[in-house]
Amino acid sequence: MLATAHLSDDEFLEAFHSCRLSTSEFRHADHLRLAWLHLAREPFETALDHVCSGIHAFAKHHNLSGLYHETITTAWVHLLATHRESSFEEFVLANESFLGSSLLHRFWTPETLASNEARSGWVPPDLRELPSLPVDRKSARRLFLVSYLR
Repeated sequence: MLATAHLSDDEFLEAFHSCRLSTSEFRHADHLRLAWLHLAREPFETALDHVCSGIHAFAKHHNLSGLYHETITTAWVHLLATHRESSFEEFVLANESFLGSSLLHRFWTPETLASNEARSGWVPPDLRELPSLPVDRKSARRLFLVSYLR
């Protein structure tokens, strides 16, 4: 699941942002780890910017023009920001069954997410709103799990 489990958090961030990771080392769980680590270290908007720009640079470096999806990336960063777990490992253990692409279909129709508009820019959810971001991430409690996964 996590292709970069052999790397410490700092090693992972450095390898990713320097584009030393191979494409096989940057799977879905690694995308989530990237967002988690930035959110743990930075305010939401800064973390979102670093995740988005990082994935853009990674995709460009590896000639993967179709890798980046603005709405999906922003949605996952947003959802991760609502969590209180103390580590990425704890987060995955507590939420593993919810971490597939079907989670986003609770908020967007598949057609909306598949659109060119959603790929190239932020498209708000068309089924239900995303959970509110906590004012202080440290005070967050599993907002989206409690509110949206019933």
